[in-house]
Amino acid sequence: MMKPECYWWPLATIEELLAGEPLSRQLHGVPLVLFRDAAGLPAALHDRCPHRHAPLSRGKVCDGELACPYHGWRFDGAGRCTRVPGIDGAGIRATLVPTLKTSVAHGLVWGCFAHTADTPAPVPPSVGNGVDAFFMVDTASCSVAEAAENLLDASHTPFVHAGWIRRDSQRQQIKAEVQRLPDGIEVRYSEEGVQSGLISRLLEGSRTESFGRFRLPGVAEIEYRGRHGLNLLATAWLAPEDAGRLRVYVRIATRDGWTPAWLKRIVLGRLFGLIFRQDKEILEATRANIDRFEAAGRSTRLLDSPVDLLGPSIRRLLAREPLEESVERVVSLSI
Repeated sequence: MMKPECYWWPLATIEELLAGEPLSRQLHGVPLVLFRDAAGLPAALHDRCPHRHAPLSRGKVCDGELACPYHGWRFDGAGRCTRVPGIDGAGIRATLVPTLKTSVAHGLVWGCFAHTADTPAPVPPSVGNGVDAFFMVDTASCSVAEAAENLLDASHTPFVHAGWIRRDSQRQQIKAEVQRLPDGIEVRYSEEGVQSGLISRLLEGSRTESFGRFRLPGVAEIEYRGRHGLNLLATAWLAPEDAGRLRVYVRIATRDGWTPAWLKRIVLGRLFGLIFRQDKEILEATRANIDRFEAAGRSTRLLDSPVDLLGPSIRRLLAREPLEESVERVVSLSI
């Protein structure tokens, strides 16, 4: 299984680069700066001027080149120095700043440290055309495994999102079918009606099936389907800034219909903004508590239960361990 550095990871939405300003980012512990080069294409450099190590992300984009805020050295999208103020000529033209390979796909700008012919393409959302979609971006202090399980875990919703997604007092008996994917793991829920929470009642006229899926290197998806097809697809790309912090890009997609896309963005943005804030709060509180006990030298081994359908498999996949044969199963749950 490939190392994380060999995958494409999202660095920004396309909209975030439209303003023409440099963007500060971090991926796998490496500080980066993003900007549009002279051809209008995204470029990603290490966020450090080689002269005195000033952060290039605090500089300016001038004619598709990045100018250092300290002494004005300029660099193009390939990391070449094109101007050193006070020296005759255009610059020294040497490649002085390391770069990342970049690409644009699915509304995102992607970067890869170790791009080769074997590098998988950027992971797309499961539903492409014929939808209204928008992005939400945030950060969270937790791991990819913790965030992915949280997003796909139905059992926490009656408590963390009580009244918004499900209610503990109005549980339904549903069937869950877990199966492996070529690049991950998926659970399909059936025999479930519209959820008892407000969001489901507002957004869904019917519910025939729903899915939770995790795909390498760090994609979590929730998909709801009704009699007329897609009701909702939330795709979260989880990009590790470092070992304990993520930048999360969430694409919210609904079936293209009579409701204007701008209105959906306002309403859904507020609703899901609330849900994500609740998830972020419990995730960061949990991670901080784990850190406290580890600092005290106490065990923080996780105790899994039969309703933890995807979490153990997500951890194995991220550890580049094969999934067990018994992972594919059908269970009945009260959720």
